[in-house]
Amino acid sequence: MGVKPEAQERFFCRHPEQQKLAHALDEAFDITFGNQHGGLFLWLCDAKKSVGERFGLQKEVILLYSPHTKTDARTLTNLENISKSPDFRHRVDKVVALIVHEGDSEATADLLKETNDWIIVAIQAEELRNPQRGSLFIRSKLAERIGTFDLFGMSSPIKHDKYFYGRDSLVQEVVQRISRKENSGIFGLRKTGKTSVLYALQRRLSEKENLLEYVDCHGPGVYGMRWWQLLQELSFRLCDTLSSKYAKKITDEGVYEAGFAANSFNRLIKRLLGFKLFDKVTLLFDEIEFITPGLSNSLGQHWDGDFVPFWQTIRSVSQETEGRLVFVVAGVNPSSVEHSHFDHIQNPIFQLAVPYYLEALGRPDVRDMVRSIGKYSGFIFDENCYDYLQIVYGGHPYLIRLACSEVARSLGGVPVDSKIPITRESFESQYDAIRNRIAQPIKDILLSLVWWYTDEYDLLQVLAEGDKKFFLEFLSETPEKAIPFVRYGLVHQDSGEFAIRDLKDFLVMYGAEYKKSISPFKRGDLPLDALPEQANLLDLSQLFEKRTEVEVALRKFILIIMGFKYGFNDQEISDRIISCLKARAGKPDTSQLFVGRRPQEAINELFLSDLKPIFRANWSDFGPTFEKNQTRFDMNMDTINIARRYEAHAKPVPIIDRDEFLNSYSWFYTRLSKVPGLL
Repeated sequence: MGVKPEAQERFFCRHPEQQKLAHALDEAFDITFGNQHGGLFLWLCDAKKSVGERFGLQKEVILLYSPHTKTDARTLTNLENISKSPDFRHRVDKVVALIVHEGDSEATADLLKETNDWIIVAIQAEELRNPQRGSLFIRSKLAERIGTFDLFGMSSPIKHDKYFYGRDSLVQEVVQRISRKENSGIFGLRKTGKTSVLYALQRRLSEKENLLEYVDCHGPGVYGMRWWQLLQELSFRLCDTLSSKYAKKITDEGVYEAGFAANSFNRLIKRLLGFKLFDKVTLLFDEIEFITPGLSNSLGQHWDGDFVPFWQTIRSVSQETEGRLVFVVAGVNPSSVEHSHFDHIQNPIFQLAVPYYLEALGRPDVRDMVRSIGKYSGFIFDENCYDYLQIVYGGHPYLIRLACSEVARSLGGVPVDSKIPITRESFESQYDAIRNRIAQPIKDILLSLVWWYTDEYDLLQVLAEGDKKFFLEFLSETPEKAIPFVRYGLVHQDSGEFAIRDLKDFLVMYGAEYKKSISPFKRGDLPLDALPEQANLLDLSQLFEKRTEVEVALRKFILIIMGFKYGFNDQEISDRIISCLKARAGKPDTSQLFVGRRPQEAINELFLSDLKPIFRANWSDFGPTFEKNQTRFDMNMDTINIARRYEAHAKPVPIIDRDEFLNSYSWFYTRLSKVPGLL
C-alpha cells in the first residue's frame, strides 16, 4: 500500500516529492501519518507483519524526513520531543526510529553516534529514489543498524522507560509516597539499578506538580562541600530548574554560611512553593554513603559532623512546609536512615524515610526483560532459558543481560528476514566466555561489601569455603545481618546456597586477594576508574574560545553603533547603556560601573547576559545585521551563554549541547563577520 489513504489525503497529496519517498518504503512499512514538525517532516510508519515480527516492531515507528543538506542535532531533539508528546507517546515505538535525509551520509552517521538511547536507521533520500535498490533494501538497513547495537550489554544507568524492567512496582510505590509527602530510601548493591530507579522517578514525577533535583553524592564536588555549602548548591540548582522548566527567574539572596544557611534555605523553599507552580519540592540523593557518618571517604570525613545539621535543616523545612519538601536517598548501606544515632547525637532522619531494597528479579521479570530486548535484536528465547538465567545469575539484571549479550555475540549476524533461536544449551556452551565477561561486574558487587559491609564480606568468604552451618547459625542469631545477603540476592536464606554461582567461585579463588587490594579504599576513596566522568579539555577550551570571540565582538558592535549614533560622546553612550540594563538582585548598581570610566572600559564589567537587553532596546539599530530576526537572536544568545556553566565548573559537555552551541556560534560568526573590525 505504501501511503494509507488518510495520510495521503491530509498530507502527502500536497507534498508529491515526499510521497514518492514514502512509497519507496512499501517493502517494509505502510505510512499512516505525515506532518511538518520543528523544521523537519514527521511520518509514522506501520511495520508490515513479517517486518514487525522480525524486528519486534509492535507500534508505529517515527520517521523524520530532513530536506536540508545538513542533518544536525535538532533532529535528535525533535525525535525525543515527538516520542514524549501526548499525541504520540502511547502510539510509537521508543527504541527504533528512521531518518530519511538529503544530507551527507557520513556526517549523518557521525551525528547518530551521539545517542545510545535510540536505534536510528538513517537512509539517504537518493537511495530511496534509486530504482535498483532491491526488494530487501529497507529490511537490510534495519538489520544492519540494529545489529550494531548490543542492547543486552548496556552498562550505564537506564534513562528511558523503554529499557527499564523489573522495578515498576517499586517506582510506583515511591511515587505514591511522594504524592503523600512521605520520604523513602532505595538500597541495593552496585549494578542492581538504584540510579536507574531514581531516573525513573524523575521521569514519572516530571509530569506531576514537582520541582525536582537529582544530586549525585558520589561526585567530589558534592561530598567535598561543607553542609552549608551543599544547601547553597541545592538552592542554586532549584533556582536554575525553576528558570528552565517554569520560565520563572529568581535570585536567591540568602547567606550561606554556617550560622545563616539553614534559615536562608528555609526562606528559599518557602519562596519557591509560594509561586504555586508546583505542589512539592523533591530532592533525590544518590550514593548517600558519601555524605554519611563513618562511611564517607577521606575528602568527605567532615560529614561525620556535617550530616546532622544538614538533615536537621531538611527535616525542619519539611515540617514547616507541611511535608512539601520531600526527599529520596539511595545507596548501598542504609545506615543513613536506619541508625538512630551518630556519635551519640540523634539521627534527624531516623525512621523518617522508609527503606526499600532492590531484590533479585523473579522469573516473570527476567522473562519480560530478556524477551523484550531480544525481539529487537532478532533472537527468540526458549522458555527454559528464563529458569536457567534466574537460577544461575540470581535474578541480577545486569549479569543476566551480559550473559545474553555474550551468547548473542557468539551467534554472529542475524538474518534479515528471520530470527535465531536461543536455548538453555546456548548459555551452557558459552559458560566460560560468560564467566570472563561478568568477572568485573562480580568485583563491583563485592566492592559494595568490602567498603560498606566488611564483616559480612568475611562471612561470605566463610560460606564460600564450605562452612554453611556457621553461616546459618550466625544469621539466626543476628537476623539484621541478612540484609546484604538475602535482600540483595546473594544468598538464599533458608539453604545458605549462593544465589549467583560465579560469586562463590570468585570468592574461593580470589576473595582474600581482592579484599586486600581494595582495603586501602575501604573508607570510599575510589580508584581512578571509578571517579566521575572527566570533562574533555578540548571541548571546554573550544567553548571558552568561541564564546569569548562572540562576546568581545558583541561589545565592540555596541560601542561602534552607539558611537556613530551619539557622536562618540562617552557620557551619552554610557547613559544609553545604563538605561537598558536590568538590575541584578544582590549585585552592585550597574550605573556605578560607568562612574568615572569610559564606556569602552566599563562595558567589559558586564556579563554576556547583560548585553542582551542592550540589543533588544536598540533593535532598530542592531536588527538589520541579524536579519531582523529577534527571536533567533535571543535563542542563540541564550545558547552561547550556557557555555559558562561548563567552563565555570569544568563539567563534561554533552554532545547535543556542544553541537547546539556550535550552531549558535556559526550563526553569530556569519553575521558579525560582515561588520568591519569585529572579528
